[in-house]
Amino acid sequence: MHRIYILALPGCVGSAVLGLSEIFHLANRISLELGKKGSQLNPIIVGLSAEPVLTEEGIALPVARKLPTAKKGHLLVVPGCMTKGLDLGTSVKTRVAETDVLRHWASAGGVIAAQCSAVFLLAEAGLLQSRKATATWWAQSQLKENYPDIHLSEEETLTEDSGIICAAGPYSHLDLGLHLIERLKSRSLASLVAKFAMIERSPPSQSAFRTMELMTANPPLEKRIERIVLGSLPDLPTVGDVASELGLTSRTLQRRLAETTSVTPKAFINQIRMGVAKRLIETTAAPVPDLMLATGFADESAFRKQFARASGMTPKQYAQRYGPTR
Repeated sequence: MHRIYILALPGCVGSAVLGLSEIFHLANRISLELGKKGSQLNPIIVGLSAEPVLTEEGIALPVARKLPTAKKGHLLVVPGCMTKGLDLGTSVKTRVAETDVLRHWASAGGVIAAQCSAVFLLAEAGLLQSRKATATWWAQSQLKENYPDIHLSEEETLTEDSGIICAAGPYSHLDLGLHLIERLKSRSLASLVAKFAMIERSPPSQSAFRTMELMTANPPLEKRIERIVLGSLPDLPTVGDVASELGLTSRTLQRRLAETTSVTPKAFINQIRMGVAKRLIETTAAPVPDLMLATGFADESAFRKQFARASGMTPKQYAQRYGPTR
């Protein structure tokens, strides 16, 4: 039997804790229904103590038991928590007991899967140092600023490196659950669970979800660049124009931006332009010529290539999925 410990922490998202447990039980039911032999998945909701945990929604969530001592190969899943504020780099500093538990679990050879904001707990525990990891797009700049030794994969929605699994997104618990079913059982069973529950697997890239409107936790420099670019469009400012407006040289701007992101100033300007294009599609279903005009493109081929790079799909596909007439 595959034991899966789901750690419910104070301030956790209740739907993520229960949703993970439910998806593993669903996998068991489907497996039995199809007459498949083999060990079952045994999800157990645990806490730092045996007392009920107060979720982010203020609901007392009972746990089955206190988290046991880790053993090699045991799987610990940590759903997102502490999400009332977006300053995750600060709030994680108060989670000393949690980070101690994660360190002990990893040192014993246990596997840890963290979802959304819980990735910051792994980082604070030192478990992501020199490891590949991902985080929700709106939290990536904070993660990189606070933990620069992480090999941050900004586009992937799920990563796994040496027994540490990271899933990006507040509701990524379902996709994480499917990944763990595939890891512990089989790809075919994970696919059947997804089809039965009508769960659409997350796309391999976070590009389609990025929007400047929700980057409230961005460092001041990035916000200032955004204001300059938005104030200039449809006229496209150069990197030199932006640097001059900020009172910096182009080289200093590149160095300062590299401290919190992995993109160049030119690429960051293009992200802002593509954010404008996405919003226009979402709210007005604007045709490509209008999108080009609004974002400072003169060449349609160049616009389409940039949009595909930024969203993982064509403007038409994006409109079909996110546009007002979908």
